[in-house]
Amino acid sequence: MLAELQRQLHETYQTGSDHDVRHFLITDQTLAQALSTGELSGCAGETLLMCEEDDGIALSLYLDRKILERLESANPLDELRPEQLDDFCKVIEGLSHFNYVIWKASQDRTVSLLELELQAEVDKFVSTMQLAREQKDPDMLNGLFRRLFDMVKFRHDLDEEQSARYRAANDYAARFCRSLRPRLLQDSEGVLAELRRFYRLQLADKISHIHANAWSAG
Repeated sequence: MLAELQRQLHETYQTGSDHDVRHFLITDQTLAQALSTGELSGCAGETLLMCEEDDGIALSLYLDRKILERLESANPLDELRPEQLDDFCKVIEGLSHFNYVIWKASQDRTVSLLELELQAEVDKFVSTMQLAREQKDPDMLNGLFRRLFDMVKFRHDLDEEQSARYRAANDYAARFCRSLRPRLLQDSEGVLAELRRFYRLQLADKISHIHANAWSAG
């Protein structure tokens, strides 16, 4: 499942990579806690562990073993059930972080935490919409935006800076995904071209693009 989801993200953005996420996966919370110097939240479910070194970046992706077990027992790629959405989005978020950091590094470009979270919010919406469309699930298609953006709940253990970052990422992504939704429903080729351009923009340009879309829609 992880390999297929990672492949789908690469196909969406046309970003090839030789880095199979399964080779960087950690499912043991104790080990992830140790590698994160004690900063890992037990309720997060996913965390990208990253350390800059002299010759590159050391990466690991922590995904809660129970999340993976639940998804593997009833593969969402066969049928995405409403009760699986939270687990599914956590996995997509982790894969999004992993892919984006590697792609940025391959371009010799830095990435901010806000940019990382913004892209992950977009990826959760786009990936789930694509899957729901393939599975011909009208309830998921019609209710997804509300569930991801209108009904969003933020973790209670976030500090002020983290909370502001997550809220900003969710708000920017909501504006962008609202403009994408009609074209995603129609499986428009044009929406893929826009997603690929957006992926390659720097953060300031992404925010400008979002504001321009919102202005034109208004």
